[in-house]
This record gives sequence, structure tokens and C-alpha cells, in this order.
Amino acid sequence: AVSFSWLCEQNSRLLNFLGSERLINLCLSKSGAVQLSMHSERSEILRGCAREISNFLQETEAFLSGYEKFLMLGATADHKLKPPYREEIITLRHQWALVQAKVEQALASVTRPFFCDDGKHGEELPASGSDFQQWQADCHLLKTHLQRLGPIDHVHRIESVHELILWLHKSFLTRLWPVASASGQGKVSRVFALHFHSKGCKNFDIVDFSAPQEQPLFNSVCREALRRSTATSVTVLTMPDYVRLSMQLQEHACTIDLLEQADGGKQRTLRLCYSEELAGVNKHSRHCKFLRLWFLTQTLSRKQENRGFNTPNIHFNEQTGQVLLEFTHLPSQKEMQQLFADIVSFLSKLGNMDVRLESINLDEHQTRWNMAALRERLTNPAFSASNQFALEHIYWCLAYNHKKSLITCFTHDKTLRHLVEAAKIFSRAYISEIEALLNSQTETCQQTLLWHLLLADPDKAAPLVGKHFNWLSDETMAMRLVSQNGHILKHLASKICHQRAIVFAAIKSHPEAIAHAPESFRNDFEIMNSVLANAQRLENIIPLIGAELSSNHVLYHQLLTTAVENKSSALACDDVIAYRKKYPEYHNELLRLALERNKGDSYQLYSIVSKKNRHVDPLLYRQLVLSMLTKTGAGDLLEYCPDLNDDREIIYTAVGSEPLALEFAGREFQADKALVKEAVENKGRALAYASDELKDDREIVLAAVKNYGTALKYASGRLKADPIIVAAALDNDGSALKYASEHFKHDPYYLKLALGHQALSISWNAIDQVHRGNKELLTIAVSRDPVNFKGADEELQDDEDLAKLAVQGHGQTLRYVSSRLCGHKGIVRIAVQNDGTALEYATRRLRDDKELVKLAVQNSGMALAHASVWLQDCPEVVKLALQQNPLALEYASSRCRNNPDLVITAVQNDGMALRYVGRSLQSDPQIIAAAINSVGAVVVKHIQQQVAR
Repeated sequence: AVSFSWLCEQNSRLLNFLGSERLINLCLSKSGAVQLSMHSERSEILRGCAREISNFLQETEAFLSGYEKFLMLGATADHKLKPPYREEIITLRHQWALVQAKVEQALASVTRPFFCDDGKHGEELPASGSDFQQWQADCHLLKTHLQRLGPIDHVHRIESVHELILWLHKSFLTRLWPVASASGQGKVSRVFALHFHSKGCKNFDIVDFSAPQEQPLFNSVCREALRRSTATSVTVLTMPDYVRLSMQLQEHACTIDLLEQADGGKQRTLRLCYSEELAGVNKHSRHCKFLRLWFLTQTLSRKQENRGFNTPNIHFNEQTGQVLLEFTHLPSQKEMQQLFADIVSFLSKLGNMDVRLESINLDEHQTRWNMAALRERLTNPAFSASNQFALEHIYWCLAYNHKKSLITCFTHDKTLRHLVEAAKIFSRAYISEIEALLNSQTETCQQTLLWHLLLADPDKAAPLVGKHFNWLSDETMAMRLVSQNGHILKHLASKICHQRAIVFAAIKSHPEAIAHAPESFRNDFEIMNSVLANAQRLENIIPLIGAELSSNHVLYHQLLTTAVENKSSALACDDVIAYRKKYPEYHNELLRLALERNKGDSYQLYSIVSKKNRHVDPLLYRQLVLSMLTKTGAGDLLEYCPDLNDDREIIYTAVGSEPLALEFAGREFQADKALVKEAVENKGRALAYASDELKDDREIVLAAVKNYGTALKYASGRLKADPIIVAAALDNDGSALKYASEHFKHDPYYLKLALGHQALSISWNAIDQVHRGNKELLTIAVSRDPVNFKGADEELQDDEDLAKLAVQGHGQTLRYVSSRLCGHKGIVRIAVQNDGTALEYATRRLRDDKELVKLAVQNSGMALAHASVWLQDCPEVVKLALQQNPLALEYASSRCRNNPDLVITAVQNDGMALRYVGRSLQSDPQIIAAAINSVGAVVVKHIQQQVAR
């Protein structure tokens, strides 16, 4: 446990070398390099930077060595782990040697101009034999070798020290399960997720190195939060007084640390380190990712304000794309555990916010997003009001456009809740209905709601705004509006929308708003140039260029150049293609520009290369294709370049970028053993496109199935019957059993291997019907995924031990147990403790059992729907259900829905329960006031209108 703690600490220490205040960043950044070259003590500073880099490399070497020892700890306990772990270490060592050599070579190029042969200070740059521009390029190259951060899905893609560190840390966390299990150093357990996924029920690994405790730090509250999360990958490491969780949630990754005693006198602390990949993405994607980081930190910061704790400390690291939030001096272990549960719940709801934030501008400031801007937005009091409005509007938009509410314990804010519920109603209501609701509100409320509605949906809101307020004809208000949503330009009064400043503000907010501008502005070169420099969908913008500009060859060429500088895909627009044909002398010029500017735009370039015509310079075309295929994951675009599928460099580049590009390579390359081996080692599924000869090559097929077990499907018949190949495939993915030769499907050893591996893709469906009555096999299958219990034969569905194992992992599996066991109180108790709504599958007798039903509704209030009629009429049971979920009032008896005490309990916690209140209380002033306080006057009025119908 001590060595594992060291690995975590070493990871954090290494990342600190990349901090903005360290010499590596100060000396090698673009501006820092220039300042360094002019500094009087530049040689000494550079020596210090070189020492820092040396220390960085030494500590990274120590980190790698520690990881090797960690792996071999597991390998000594389980000999099966030794070969793959040794192979992994050899590959890591080879890649690390390459990275070290690159760093040392680049460092020598950077330092050489400053030092004479005797080691004393060199001349001022450019020194003899040196070139200043080249020296700057060397600085950038050195920083790249140290700090580059790109998407890494295989060790061969590691090209910087930073990438190696993150790879090691990620590998360390994912290897905890097998190493701890094999070494016997920790207790391994699993949490089964409540949510079903495409391959069944996800399970999360918990590796416990702590001593047994009466009050464990990672307790049932934490486990239940994980169980209810939507995470796709979770590993939890628990040690005495310390818990670390590593989680992957769609497009973001994070670690959460719980510390009973943090360093620096911070005492009981929770740390959330949230990571986004910011390097290597285009400017628009960076904007969205920073918005997500802003939204996360802004929302989580409110938790402490609402609970009366200290506001969290927030640390930003631009180089690593990380935000670290520290909640310090937490008053109790219970508070820390609940905070953990709250954060996991919020992150699960957060999902991938990029698309949802794409069209939202936070304010009129037009922030140019980077980590420094993020820090400024969150720490400068001057942004307090705009931050508040922006947060409110994002919640409004999520509810209005996506029917998604992110209201959690962090945002138990009446203003936000009222806005969210109103937005849901407005999104599906007709204009006449919205107007009727607004007429019953105060003027302040009308202004707030219409402002949000106008920004979110100008076409729907404009008629209502015109009736109530003069915003669309007031110059000051119009400027504010178009600065946040340029499309509102369409609805402004004629005298305002002809003002150049207004149009400029609109296109700066949303360049596509040029479609709503008067014709004269489409012939304004400055405005159209700005639009083309920032728009996302250029194929819709270029046709809007006015006739005067289109007919001016010089200006039109400049505009197209701007468009191509913005997005290389502009070359594929029909208007640009027509221009290239009309002026072939500019064709290659634009192609070269696309080649130079192509950054993260590879998936758009296929339309350029697929529309190649006779004017394209063959060499330039090839360079463009090569540039496109170099992008990570873009190799499959080789499909659009059939004329180059016999070009060795092109094919190797494509397959290196995306192994599945092997499908579009010529037969010669599909039979190239070295190329195919590299492809299947990265993605085993690429075996499908190998030649028949290589599908029968033991080395190739073994490499494929180790990476992707079900690649066994593509192996030759001979190798599908090879015990070593089949065992390797099953060890990776048990469902590969269905592709093995028939006799393996009846062999108990291979059946156990298929069911016993640690991958999440469980293979019970591949088990022969004859073996579905085998209790030992089913026990293994259910321990991996409780849902596998549904495949048991009739006799085993009546087995108490198996039924308990299944419902303990996932309460809903009660539906698959025998009718006899659905009446077994002990088994049903376990099921409803796991998931209260499992009460639905209990016998009528148990649904009439007060003790059992109370347990169910305390877990899930909506379980009241499955209780017996007399318990739905029991105030004690109903109150427990309402405390867990106020909307369970829907399933209470008529007497309970007319009980003032029960009803007030429901509507105080969730005013939406008003729709289920009995008739005698629907107009009760106290209940109406409580509902308004919870969800707002608009929602209450809407519910009253619905009930009246």
C-alpha cells in the first residue's frame, strides 16, 4: 500500500514540473524564449532550466521503475501475468528511450548558442553559427518533447515525457485490479452499476488496502453513488485514511481523493482533479471545453456557499488541461462522504457538455478562452454578475433545448430551479400558452423569462417580446442581445439592424447571423472577412458573399483565402470548387494554404481529396492526403484516396493513425506481416482485413486476440482450434467463445475461462444450453454480471444461493428468479435494499408486508407504486416514500393525497407533486405557497391549468 501511495504522489509531483511558474514553461514558451534571449543572465537561467529538465527526466525514470516493480508484484503471484507484463515493460522502456533521446538532442540545440567551448557565457543571439529563428524553433521542439499532450491509445504513440507520465498513471489505475488480486496485497471487490449499458451491467473495481474499520472512509454512501453513476470506467483505491477514485465519464476523466488529514494543515479534504484534453484540438473545440470547465467549477463552487463551508480552493494548470478543486477543513467524515456522493452524481449528469454549450455565449465580453481567462472569470469579482447570469442561462438552455435538468445539491437555488422548470414548460408550449402564463406574473418575472427565452429561441420569443417590451427597437438593449445571440439580428427594428456596430456585434457572437443582415453588409469586405474567419459552417456562408465582392476577383480571392485559413474544408464548398476551376492558377495556392493551416480538421479534408480534379498538382495532392492521414484516428479516410492505396508511405501512415484503415490498403499491404502485426497490436479487429495467409499466422492472430478477444472470429479454422489462441482470446473477452471451435464450448476449463476473466463483456450467452444448468459456471457468470442470472435454467432459477448472489448485485434481477423465491422474504429483502423498485417482482403477500415495503420505499420512493393498496393508504409508509421522492404522491391513496401533513411534505421538497394533490387541498394557500417556493409561480400556474382541464 505504501508503494501504491508513492506512485500516486509521484504522478502529482511530476506534473508540477509542467506548471506555469516552472522554468520549463517560462523559458520555452513563445514569449518566454524571446525574453530569455535578451536577459542579461540568460546563460544562468538556461542552466537552471536544463537542471530542471534533468531532474524531470530522472524523476520520470523513477516513476517508470516504480511502475515496473508494481507490475512484477502481480506477476510473481500469477505466472500468467508475467509474459504480457514483461512485454509491456520492454515496449515502455523502448519508447522512453526514444523520448529521452529527443529531449536531450533538442536541449543541446537550445543551449549550444549560449555557451562557448569552455562552458562560459556565449555571445548574444544570434551567436556565431546560430540562427535566432532556428533557435526559437528548437525551443518549441524541446517544449513539445516535454509537454506535448495528445490522445494516446497505444504506447507506440507516446512522443513526450508528459504523455508517458499520464500513460503510466492511467495504466497504474487500470492494473490495480489484476495486480492486487494476483498478489494478495489487497481485498478486491466490485460495485455493480444500476444503469444498464449495451453489454449488460457495468461493474466498478474497488481495491482495498486499508485495515478493517468500523467506519470505513469509502462507505455505503460512496458505493451507492458509484452504483448510480453513468461512468464507463471506475477504479477505486482505498488505503488507511485515504481514498483515490479514477473515473471515466464520456469525454472527461477525473480523479477524486478523500483525505482524512491533508498536507499543509488543510485537515479533512476532498480533491477533485478534472481533466480535459485541450492540446491538439481546434479553437472551437477548445472554446467548448473551457466552457465546460467554467461550468463545472462555477457550479461546484456553489456547494460550499450553500452549506456554509469554506469555498473551494481552485488551481489551474494550462499545460495539463486540468482544474483541481480542493474542499478543505470539512467538518466530519460524514460530510466528506456525502460531498463525494454529490460530486459523482453531478459529474454523471454533466456528461458531454461540449455540444450543448456550443451555441451559448456567456456574456458580451467575448472572452478569448484559455486557462488564464478561466481563472480570471472565476476569481475576479467584476465577473460575479455575468457569471451568475451565464450559469442561469446555461441551466435554462439545457432544460429548454435538451429537456435536461442539472439541478443537484450544488444548485439548490430557488432561482435556478424556477428557471429550469419554466424552461421545460416553455419548450413544449404554444406561444398563446406562454403568453397566458406570463400575464399572471410580475413584470420582473416576465422580463427574466422573456430574456432567457429570446436568447434561447429568438423566433418563438420575438412576438411576445414585441408585445411586452421595446428591447428589439432599443439600441442599447439590442446591442446586449446580439452580443449574446447574433441570430436576434433577424428580429431587430429596421433602423437598428442597419447599424454597422450592431451587425458587427451579431457576427462576432454568431458569424452565421450574417444571413439575417441587410444585403449591403454582405458586400462589406471587413464584415465578410470577419465572418469567414470565424464561422463553422462555411458551406452555408460562402454563398452569402454579396454580388459586388463576388465580382471583384482580388477581394473575392482574399475572402476565400481567409475561409481556407479558418477551415481547410472550405476548399470542398461548391462555390470554391467553381472558383478553382475558373482560376486554375490559384488552385494549388489554396491547396498549399490548406496544407499549412490543417490543424485538427482532418475529417473535413476527405471532401477535398475526394473531389480532386485535373488541376491538382500530384505532389501537392499527395502531401495533403499525407497530412490528413497523419491526424490521430483519421487513417480510415484512406477510403477516399483509392488512387494512393499502393503508396507505401501513405498506407503505413494511415494504418499507424487508424489500424482499421488496413481495409482500404492494397492486397500487397494486407499481406505485409510487419504492417498487419502493428495494426492488430493496436486494434485486434484489424485482423478482419488481413490476407488469408496472415489470418492463419499464429503470431499475428495471437497478437490480435490479446488486444481484442473477439478477433478470433477472423482467424483461420485451424487457429480457432488452437488452445493457446483460444485461451488468449477468452482471457481478453469471454464472448469470444462463440467463435472458437465447437469442442471448446463443451470443455469445462474453457467455459470457466470464458466466464472468469475480468473484462466487462461477459459471455454467458455463448454458453451451450447443456451447460446452463451447471451451478458452478452460473455462479461465476453471476458474480461477473448479475444479469446473467436470466440465462439460468428453471432449476437454478430456484436456487437460493444463486438468487441471493444475483439480487445482491442488481435488485432488478428478482424478475428472473422462480415464483417460489419471489415469495422468499430474505431474498426479496436483499433485492429491495439494492433497488427499491424490485418490489414489483415480489409476490402479492410480500408487497403487503409493511416492514419490507418500508425498506423498499426508503430506497426508492417510487416503489410505492408496487405496494399493496392498504400500504398505499398507510400514512407511515407514504411519508417514508415522499421523503425519498416527493413525486411518489402519485401512487398514494386518495385519503393520503388529501392529508395536509403528507401533502405539505411532498410539495415543500418538490412543487411538481402539486399535480397529484387531492382535490380538497388543490387550492390550499399554504400548499400553493410551498409549491411556488419550490418550483416557481409559472410552473404552479401551469399545473393548476392542467388540473382544471
